[in-house]
Amino acid sequence: MTITSAPSGLRRAGRRLLTVAVAGMLLATAGVAATDRPARAAGYTGPHPGTFTGLGFDTCAAPSGAQMTAWLQSPYRAIGIYIGGVNRGCAQANLTKEWVANQQAKGWRFFPLYVGLQAPCSTYQRRIDPTQAAAQGRAAADDAVTKARGLGLAQQSTIILDMERYPAGNAACSTAVLQFTSAWTGRLHDHGYLSGLYTNTRSAGLPDHVDAYSRPGHIRPDVLDFANWDGVQTTSDPTVPANHWVPKRRMKQYQGDHHETWGGVRLNIDSNYLDLEVPMTRYRSATVTPTRPSSRAAGFGPFRTTRSTR
Repeated sequence: MTITSAPSGLRRAGRRLLTVAVAGMLLATAGVAATDRPARAAGYTGPHPGTFTGLGFDTCAAPSGAQMTAWLQSPYRAIGIYIGGVNRGCAQANLTKEWVANQQAKGWRFFPLYVGLQAPCSTYQRRIDPTQAAAQGRAAADDAVTKARGLGLAQQSTIILDMERYPAGNAACSTAVLQFTSAWTGRLHDHGYLSGLYTNTRSAGLPDHVDAYSRPGHIRPDVLDFANWDGVQTTSDPTVPANHWVPKRRMKQYQGDHHETWGGVRLNIDSNYLDLEVPMTRYRSATVTPTRPSSRAAGFGPFRTTRSTR
């Protein structure tokens, strides 16, 4: 096993957009053979990542099947897969329904990531329109669910919206982000999926969502995925109130942009610690008309049963 650190930078979408060519070269090892005796893992069927406590990694493009088998030598058992979004940084030659089924059979869990429109006050070219934020959030959720279904990801899977860093102090920008993420969450619930939000402890995205956590009319994400590259494998952080996103509704990216080698295969990854449990809440699972407004207006409160039309 080998671990080497790479220079720090923006996580996921931002950093990956700048390093697509490099990441492609790092992952162009389709001919790599798996080790003779990789660690064995029980197959898994169910929502992703589901109830899971342990280590996960994400990398710009889904590795090959042989690479994933080799990485059963690692301590990781979950992988972040970038399923779509207008700001997704890498092509996904390996990410197919068959790939998902094969890796699931090996015991891998997934945390699906969607890199959609970014904050209006960010430096990204594709940004939220403050006048259309809610509609754009619903449209992103519709697209994410289409992608998730196409990959065979079961309902109750959590789809994480990757909202990269944006500055504090711009009220209109924060309002647009919250409208977008609230509509995103409500729409995923309409489809029978759970919502996650990725943000950074140094981004305005985290305090914005903490402040809105119990705000009437705001539908908060079911799972908080936050980045703090301090190397500590925990889901506790002083920036997140102890009574928010509990119990077991958090994951932390504790190390960014570095290389690790397991089973003879070297990948450029971010490392994550997940502590998640599928909530008792069951959202509706009917076919949702893309143009229909989200029917959920209340925030995500205590666990409760929601009518299923399936």
